[in-house]
Amino acid sequence: MNRVLLAVLSCHFLAAFTVLGMPLYLPLLFTDLGLPSNSPWIGFVFAWPTLLTALSGPLWGKVADRFGRRFSLIRALAGLSIAFVWVGVATSVPELVMALTLQGLMGGTLAAANSYLATTMPRETLAATLNWTQFSARMALLTAPLVLAVGIEYLKLQQLYIVLAALPMLGALYAFTLPKDSSQSNSAHLNPAVKKDAIGNETNPPDQYASTLAVCSLQALFCFAMVVTFPYFLPYAAPGIASTTAIALLYVLPHLVYLLLQPLLKKRFPNWAFNCQLSMLTLATAACIQWQFSNELALAGARILFGVGIWMGYHGIHQLVAKSFQAAHAGAWFGSLDSVGKLAGVAAGIGAGFAVSHMTLASPFLLSAVASLAAMPLVYHIQKTGSRQCLKLNSTVSTTC
Repeated sequence: MNRVLLAVLSCHFLAAFTVLGMPLYLPLLFTDLGLPSNSPWIGFVFAWPTLLTALSGPLWGKVADRFGRRFSLIRALAGLSIAFVWVGVATSVPELVMALTLQGLMGGTLAAANSYLATTMPRETLAATLNWTQFSARMALLTAPLVLAVGIEYLKLQQLYIVLAALPMLGALYAFTLPKDSSQSNSAHLNPAVKKDAIGNETNPPDQYASTLAVCSLQALFCFAMVVTFPYFLPYAAPGIASTTAIALLYVLPHLVYLLLQPLLKKRFPNWAFNCQLSMLTLATAACIQWQFSNELALAGARILFGVGIWMGYHGIHQLVAKSFQAAHAGAWFGSLDSVGKLAGVAAGIGAGFAVSHMTLASPFLLSAVASLAAMPLVYHIQKTGSRQCLKLNSTVSTTC
């Protein structure tokens, strides 16, 4: 693992640790500021920063393509740090909502990290590189709630926010040591066949394997299938499993599987379509098992299978992304992908709530299976349509190919 990749992963982990660790404790912050624990504001504000990050992602992607992806990474880290300081000193609910709004609008560290890596790492290693950024996100997802649970024993929650603000700021300072990226130079590096005229414009744009719309659609279905199973897992599993600790372990088991597979499987499967099809079939099978069975042994096997499906899915999608993105527009590409993933997550939360209220606690797993199976013909379509030449983009044309 080279220095640049290690540095970017460190920056991303510091941000992910901060962002993914605190939402679990957000209701405590609202009750400290005078809201009742059953206030509908808590559910709304829980999703508010994620929604804003999703909506602002494409805009920040264009800014990254214009002013540099290292700049965008520093911007996301520093903005997150400022927002956390503001949360830490907020004295009212409206002020807290404004601080969380800033957090959402200035977010997008994953997209910024991926777009920077896409223009500084060789294209042939990009898929594996993107797998490592997911590794860092899942490591943060597992470690942050546990570490912060200890921190709350010694500090008030708002004080902890201020302490945590130091982590992304350290990441921003570290990002200053990274080499600057250049859209033109890296576009030529990642696409040697690109020819440029006297003023540096591409005269024959490179082939793009799949359109942005197709890749984003696949990303949306995959993220929906994964996230829709999360919100109601605890009440779903509780009747059949007495121990809350056992339920928690089953909940995080797919992420543990991902963390184990990523470093252990050195030999990668080269065919993106096979990886995606196998992933969707595996996710659908695991979801159906969880839909029908809630005993501990069946759930453990299904959760392991679900983790394998998540790893295969990210591996295949990242391979497709590496074949399809244009280096000169990496910011817009990864901003769109991140936005689509977050919007799919919001839709999954709403869909899970609707399904549970009208059917049973197991119904989100049925939605997961349907979304997984719906992605399989899309994979086949992308594979059959093959490569296409990208239209040359400018500030007034969207990336659709």
